[in-house]
Amino acid sequence: MQIDARTVLRGYRGRGLFVTATGTDVGKTTVTAALAAALVRRGGGMKVGICKPVASGCPPMASARQAEQTEDLRSPDMEVTLAAAGLDPAQALGQDASGDNRTLLDVASPVRLAMPVSPHIAARLEGRTIDWQRVEAALAYWESHCDFLLVEGAGGWQVPLDGSDFAIADLAAILGLPVLVVTDATLGILNVAQLTVQAIRARGLEVAGVVINHMPRSRDLAAQENLGELPRLCAAPLRGVFYESAKPQSGASLPEEFINALEPWARELVHPR
Repeated sequence: MQIDARTVLRGYRGRGLFVTATGTDVGKTTVTAALAAALVRRGGGMKVGICKPVASGCPPMASARQAEQTEDLRSPDMEVTLAAAGLDPAQALGQDASGDNRTLLDVASPVRLAMPVSPHIAARLEGRTIDWQRVEAALAYWESHCDFLLVEGAGGWQVPLDGSDFAIADLAAILGLPVLVVTDATLGILNVAQLTVQAIRARGLEVAGVVINHMPRSRDLAAQENLGELPRLCAAPLRGVFYESAKPQSGASLPEEFINALEPWARELVHPR
């Protein structure tokens, strides 16, 4: 039986950001990883935590013949982001409340699903329920083990996460962190970006800013104009622009220009006025 996430989760009591996007494969992981690297670089010893509470499309571990539970699955997104933050997913953390051994990956990506579809569909097809107690335990770990937490969503703002249609928006509202919106600059994005920002503010959450990903190096008219129109219409600061580049793969380093693009904002986050 699916446990109601609202009875388990609570507000996050540390500093951090929630990273969402205007859709799937827009670049949440790339932006989260680049910001993690920029915070580590400019943080003067700041400990940066990473958490993607629910992830789907996770391949099996090399040692697992058939993925039957979270521990049998990798999290490629978190491998990229943890590496950017200088963290080792295999780091042992001792036993959890159930007596099971856990690693840093278990608190960075506490619920991992195999099928590359919306998490609530993946869980249903795999015969699983979302373990919200596992998610809460991961967030509790980061409260006492980092100075700044980056929480990455799944898909877009309204994507359902479990069989009760508890969505990314519900999760972010409970955590109460400011929200960073990742978008691109393609034709039609002005509408989607504004709807996303309005939905975030309707939940009483702060929009921390916008990052534009996949910006063409040879801009067409739409991309050129959207560069200025997106932050204006969303009434949110433009925190960075990532120009088109090869998508980082597991274990690969991020393009230096992505990290550089977020360093000015990272300095502001480290030393708020």
